[in-house]
Amino acid sequence: MVSFVVYDLTFLVLFSLFVAWFLYKRRGTSGFKREGIIFMYRTQFGIDAINYIGSNFKGTLHFLKYIIIGLGFVLMAAMVWMLGQTVAIYMLFPEITKLIKAPPIAPLIPYFPKLFGMESFFPPFYFTYFIVALAIVAIVHEFSHGIFMKLFKIKIKSTGLVFLGPILGAFVEQDDKSFENKKKVDQMAVLGAGVFANVVFALIFYGLYVAFFFSSFAASGYIFNSYGVAAVPLTNVTGFANHSTGMTEVMTENGTYYLDDGLAIQLVDNNKDYLVVYPEAPAVLAQMRGAIIQANDVKIEGVDKFMEFMNDRNPGDEVRFVTEDVDGVHEYDIALAEHPLNSSRPYLGVVHLVNVPRGAVGRVLGKFMSFKDSSTYYKPTWDGEFVDFILYLFWWVMIINLLVALFNMLPLGMLDGGRFFYLTILGITRSEKAAKRAYKFMGYLILFVFLLLMFMWFIRIV
Repeated sequence: MVSFVVYDLTFLVLFSLFVAWFLYKRRGTSGFKREGIIFMYRTQFGIDAINYIGSNFKGTLHFLKYIIIGLGFVLMAAMVWMLGQTVAIYMLFPEITKLIKAPPIAPLIPYFPKLFGMESFFPPFYFTYFIVALAIVAIVHEFSHGIFMKLFKIKIKSTGLVFLGPILGAFVEQDDKSFENKKKVDQMAVLGAGVFANVVFALIFYGLYVAFFFSSFAASGYIFNSYGVAAVPLTNVTGFANHSTGMTEVMTENGTYYLDDGLAIQLVDNNKDYLVVYPEAPAVLAQMRGAIIQANDVKIEGVDKFMEFMNDRNPGDEVRFVTEDVDGVHEYDIALAEHPLNSSRPYLGVVHLVNVPRGAVGRVLGKFMSFKDSSTYYKPTWDGEFVDFILYLFWWVMIINLLVALFNMLPLGMLDGGRFFYLTILGITRSEKAAKRAYKFMGYLILFVFLLLMFMWFIRIV
């Protein structure tokens, strides 16, 4: 069966050829203009719909105005806080670049999880997902700007498309003089309207994601994401050796322990008095991986079924475990050991470590995804590849809408958040001089932070 990647790359090539043909056919026309490496195609498309909504739903739109401005402040604060948190992580935990090889500031491009070895963090990101999500994000963002321009009687000069290679964007072009003559609060509502629409659509696609998940997936296994761990004082370590499993063997006065590639980072930069290690266990020595879907002839649907099975076993029992991951199905014939804390109980040596979200944003996202049990392995109940394709499409449209909303509210000149921040300072100080100084300072500060992050990332990977 031909991999979907082949279809996706074929679509990328055909789409790029179509864009090239489209731009070639419209060269020299009145609405077509090149600005550096960007091509802009101006039209009047969508203005009738913008005018209709902006004229016929004035009461609702005026009600939303202050919600939009409030959301703008929340998104701006969240993005600045996350930027600061990222700097702190890169400064306090230099080993982060060994685990996450992607640069901290990078464009969201198709296949980035595969390019940067982040497939365990993100689902596949095909060009198809990219172009569909980008179209939805750009259209709802710009359309919302246009609706509020109409509401406040700001002249709209044109709508159109922006091309950067096969990457598309959309715009609604206002008359700058007409825009700047409006009240500060109205300008802020127009600026925040785009990200408001993105947040709304992120919530819509979150609902679609959850509904589709529950209708198309069933619990089918127990996910273990680590082996049992222990802390060994460095003073007890007597030596290291390479084990036949590929792990590092840690010999101590009290027994033998193991380090995989992730834990072996401690040997490079360890300023603590102990090592986090894997005690010797059947799962460690067998290098078990994947989600446990079957034990002997018992189907394992989740942690409860796994614990029920293990409670009926004894140390020394031979068990055939079947696991499944992205590489397929694996079988392991394992003799259960004695549990370190109770010799009468069987021990396999697998655990599911729960990643507790940190910070306000992390906790909010954690709540959104809490409808799934993180230790349960879910499989499609019908056509697997197509189900996964739809699920991940909903996920990426949701995430990209949210990311665009956050990024756009950074107080940086080229973004909606730049002028939003300027108008905020102007409203507080009533001084254009103070507002311009604060605006420039914040812009330079953010650019400095971007450069600092990239510098720290670069010097650690070379």
